[in-house]
Amino acid sequence: MFEPKKHTLVWPIESDKSEPIQTVTIHTLTMGQHRELSEKHKANKTDTKLLRACISECTGLTEKELKTLVTPDYTSIQNHTLELMNATASTLMEGEFDKAAPTLLIPIQGDDGQQKASYKLRPPTVATTDLMDTHEDEWERTIFISSSCTGFTKNELERLSLPDWNQLQERLIDFLEKPADYFRPKT
Repeated sequence: MFEPKKHTLVWPIESDKSEPIQTVTIHTLTMGQHRELSEKHKANKTDTKLLRACISECTGLTEKELKTLVTPDYTSIQNHTLELMNATASTLMEGEFDKAAPTLLIPIQGDDGQQKASYKLRPPTVATTDLMDTHEDEWERTIFISSSCTGFTKNELERLSLPDWNQLQERLIDFLEKPADYFRPKT
């Protein structure tokens, strides 16, 4: 079972409510949260505001609390956050990882109210990739092919943790770029 990362502050701070903060827990973002934050901060010339917004969302720390952190503690939290944002589910899981029927690092609630802890991943057909190409926006193409190959709705895809989303995208790129021999079982 996945456990969020914890960072014990070397230099504890006070919260906005004047309560001591000695440990910061770093959770994963969902794909939807990351997409929303990216859209909100896309006009910024640097990625600093987006990164701070992601760190704030992952930790629950306010921007004011982040600014009171000493740089070494902030750097540790930033590194943990970036690690979780860029990781794939398989790198964070223990044991075997089934690429054809991946187990979600963090289960989601489906649109039907049922918990989904895994999914069956199907390679797209040529007809599906042709339909994908009819979408003009890259994001719409990504959502279309992701939904087509997993059976997840757009809303369910938005609930995936970033490591689960990254894992899915890595495998979809394989489906779209690799030849059949890549997928043959090794003997």
